[in-house]
Amino acid sequence: MIKKYSLILLISVSFTQNIIEKDIALFIDSINNRTLDLVIEKDNVDSDAKLSVLNENIYFDTSSEDGTIAIIDSVSIVTYDFNNEVIIMETVDNTFLDIFNSNNLSKYKVVQESIQYGICSIDYELESLLTSVEFDINLKEIISIEVRDGDVVLFKSRIKDISGFNNSIEGNNFDDWKVLDWREVK
Repeated sequence: MIKKYSLILLISVSFTQNIIEKDIALFIDSINNRTLDLVIEKDNVDSDAKLSVLNENIYFDTSSEDGTIAIIDSVSIVTYDFNNEVIIMETVDNTFLDIFNSNNLSKYKVVQESIQYGICSIDYELESLLTSVEFDINLKEIISIEVRDGDVVLFKSRIKDISGFNNSIEGNNFDDWKVLDWREVK
């Protein structure tokens, strides 16, 4: 009798976890053409940032903090430094923000999962990066993300709001800006 209940419990927990993983994937898919207003936590100081997704591009706007906006696609990062009027172009294989691209989530491996008080915490692993996602089961929304490389926290944020797509780059004239092209020629 105990084995029967243990099996039922195991199946129901496994089924619930699969549903939550699918809900997280649906949430990430739903942010295409939207902007996440973030609170970035670094060295016990909070700062505002915006993360927008449009098709295969991720726009990471930290201009209120450091004057930069980065546009990330599958192979490169283009950073607009408004303080120094410089555009920096780099080649990348992946970044700590890749989880926000719906096509990339399937590359991540779930290594740990727990549920407490309606919040599911899932740790995803990709190469040396561990991405911890807190997901509100009732709202079906990601509420926070932390990315670590070993013991080093690369990114830690809470999502405070979701709105329509916001592109702060469009409409700017960059003709007089210096361009640093660090892309690898393949």
